[in-house]
Amino acid sequence: MRLGAFDFITDIQNFFKGGKVLGTDIGTASIKITELSKRGESFILSNYGMLETKKYLDYPNQAIQTSSLRIVEKDATHLLKTLLSEMKTRSHLAITSVPLFATFVTVFEMPKFSREETNKVVMFQAQQYVPMPLDQISVEWFVIEEFDTERGQKYQRILLVGIPNDVIMKYKKIHKDAGLRLVAMEVDIFAILRALDKFLTEVPTLIVDIGAQSTGMIVVEGKSVRHANQTDYSGIYLTQAIAKSLDVSMIRAEELKRRKGLSGEGVDSELSTLLLPFLDVIIQEVRHAKDVYERRYAKKVEKIMLIGGGANLIGIEKYFSSQIGLTIAHQSLLMGVQYPETLRPVEKNIDNELVVSFGLAKRYFL
Repeated sequence: MRLGAFDFITDIQNFFKGGKVLGTDIGTASIKITELSKRGESFILSNYGMLETKKYLDYPNQAIQTSSLRIVEKDATHLLKTLLSEMKTRSHLAITSVPLFATFVTVFEMPKFSREETNKVVMFQAQQYVPMPLDQISVEWFVIEEFDTERGQKYQRILLVGIPNDVIMKYKKIHKDAGLRLVAMEVDIFAILRALDKFLTEVPTLIVDIGAQSTGMIVVEGKSVRHANQTDYSGIYLTQAIAKSLDVSMIRAEELKRRKGLSGEGVDSELSTLLLPFLDVIIQEVRHAKDVYERRYAKKVEKIMLIGGGANLIGIEKYFSSQIGLTIAHQSLLMGVQYPETLRPVEKNIDNELVVSFGLAKRYFL
């Protein structure tokens, strides 16, 4: 594997894995932090925080980052420092993630070779899949599985992951300027997999991460990512539909969406009627990801999980299930985790919104 700017990840080995660590999830419109420690075999959630910016609602170019907008260092640093101050975190060690839309992730097939030969072929193939010079990107690859073709040839499926070096350097600077020691970094899909590992089996599971300005879709089998892609159809897409149809501000539309959702009863039925066609577009993207996986692997997706802030939309699980034809599987990040009793009323929100930051912090102790 060619790691380049990923070399600093080995710093995690230089720390005694005790005390507390922070998982920092810098999204498109919010920053989420989980402060985690471990006692024996039990994880302890000692602190968490979420800080959201509303600027992106009226001014999309003021989002922290999007698929078309590189991360804004100044804004991200300010929000991160503000959240750390409000949380009064004890740890200065952090593990962070890069969102799927800021990376290059693809799956391809090739004949089975030795690891050294495979590395050479993968780096050659990477030039076809990564739309930028390889000296400007850090690449990592994994063998997903080995299989025989119809002709009896030995083949392997490769998961290729690339992060632009300038993105890596910006994340390092943001954390340094916020007073944190960044000891590891990874693409958010791997943090999601780690956070949910006790709820995943070899049964193909489609995880849909509905964020403010991006929706990520990954299909996993056990502890392995088999397919990943993203779309810009997301939570703000639904908010815009309400704002335009009801002629209200984006902030007011966002409030209505969160409070009413798809309740679909009485005076609220109009809101559901407005939202469903736009939610259908997101579902169509999810259905496409499902179809791509099923064609490539000749297997059926059997479970679907919804995470992210968009998963808190009232009524979304029932509608998603009816349209996709699969039962929504539930997860509880706090199952088996020690945490203050005061967090119980917001457990559902934590389950949906802290998945990435929890998975990041968990990495430190594994």
